[in-house]
Amino acid sequence: MANHQHVIELRLDLALREVLRMMGGAHQEAVRPELLDVVNRLLEESIPYLKTRGVYGVWDVERLTDRELALKGAGSFHGPIAGFLKPARRVAVFVVTIGSDLERIANQRRLDGKPLEGYILQSIGSSAADAASDAFVDYLWQHEAGPDEGVTPPFSPGYCGMSIEQQKTLFSIVDASPIGVRLLPSMMMSPVKSISGLAGIGAASEVIARGLPCEYCELERCQMRRTPAGGELRRWSQPRGRRDISDFRSPT
Repeated sequence: MANHQHVIELRLDLALREVLRMMGGAHQEAVRPELLDVVNRLLEESIPYLKTRGVYGVWDVERLTDRELALKGAGSFHGPIAGFLKPARRVAVFVVTIGSDLERIANQRRLDGKPLEGYILQSIGSSAADAASDAFVDYLWQHEAGPDEGVTPPFSPGYCGMSIEQQKTLFSIVDASPIGVRLLPSMMMSPVKSISGLAGIGAASEVIARGLPCEYCELERCQMRRTPAGGELRRWSQPRGRRDISDFRSPT
């Protein structure tokens, strides 16, 4: 499958609110000012340790039912994920990572007797990995979607109707070794702050009509929940003629 792959570098937009969400503060009315000061300081300290890269390939959809997504010349995914990707004519299979440096720094802070800083750095890492996934979809939207196409939100094994065991299928399709990511027997990835997944490319009108699975999911307080107000679907579903994206680095 390697001949279908592209390796890219990604720029992140790390938002304070997303770090607080990872820390469990998304539903709190206020956060103590002294805690905000620490989070902001550690956000600045984290930037040099983020080595954000991605690898992906795009495959035509061969068959798509409510319970099966078959990619031409690749493999098949099963479960509700097929329904979530219904607008897709093509599907990008991807892995992104922020590397292992920030994880190492966070662990060292805990060993140094600074558990709060370690916890915040771990939350920053998780937020950065999520931001890398969104940055990848932005890249896909700009570089792979056609003039009248949009991109679905990304879906990952272990979430949104895709079993964690489907990591095996995903890693059989995409070789993540060029960005230093490997799949462990537990189905977790190393480095830990990595995300794998699928994103569909299809008619923009169909992507927006399909909406977000989060809108009809019962887990209203899920930390991974997206809403239309978040803007992701609105941005990714726009046809290319309405886009203004200029902050991508060149693919490597």
